[in-house]
Amino acid sequence: MLTPSTTFVSSEDQVEVAVHDYGGDGRPTVFIHGTGLVSRMWEPVITRLGEEFRAICVDLRAHGATTNPENVNFFDHRMVADIVSVIDAFALRDAWVVGHSMGGATGLLASLARPEAFERAWVYEPIIFERTEDRPEGAFDFVEATKRRRSVFPSRKDALDRYGSRPPLDELHPECLEAYVDHGFIDLADGSVELACNPLLESRAFEQFLQDGWERVPQITMGVLVAYGARGADRPSTAAPAIASHLPLGVMEPFDDSDHFGCFNSLEAVVTSLRSWFLHANSTT
Repeated sequence: MLTPSTTFVSSEDQVEVAVHDYGGDGRPTVFIHGTGLVSRMWEPVITRLGEEFRAICVDLRAHGATTNPENVNFFDHRMVADIVSVIDAFALRDAWVVGHSMGGATGLLASLARPEAFERAWVYEPIIFERTEDRPEGAFDFVEATKRRRSVFPSRKDALDRYGSRPPLDELHPECLEAYVDHGFIDLADGSVELACNPLLESRAFEQFLQDGWERVPQITMGVLVAYGARGADRPSTAAPAIASHLPLGVMEPFDDSDHFGCFNSLEAVVTSLRSWFLHANSTT
């Protein structure tokens, strides 16, 4: 099991961003999670990547070990501020960035605030498509579902058993699911555990994020690989090819038999893609 060095970096809005640095002599590579998740879910991928990568996992506001006021907001520029605070604190330059869902979008937008920070990006279904109130018939309503999400379990094992037996988290590789339960819950005095990301804050993130990101996509000049689940029917999956086309140096890669959490499922395929994209850039694009 990996044991990172965890520090806290001050962001805006009285947010203290938790940063998990796994060390090593490789290229600094920032890993960012999606809404309601936790950055240390990337550990099973990181363990397989190799010494060429120095992994730095970042918990965004209201997630994981990061602390913040209860009235914290999640608009695009607020999320970017969390990543920028890490970029500045670690003096990142020509680093790589990897992100899932909201984390992928946040990493891309942070590259506009600090153009020299990231050389290249690998993102899985970034939530950076054109904002609209129209939803396809039958599409999953994340906001309403999140408001009803169960937040307390008798134990981590109970949480693990529940998540592993039903969608959408049953798509996760067992190691990633275990990492999520290990680091995405806090211990309560009575022995039970509670989600570190309060469902009300998670639903607020779904509502507030993605205000003007789509209009800024053409300004992102670094190479970006946009990965997505080929069997996904909801917008994060179906919009991925358009996002790749909207990026000046965008490349898309479908993951067969995967949905929105495919980057935490097919670990060997993800590692192969990451290594190819970052280590063999000239032969890829």
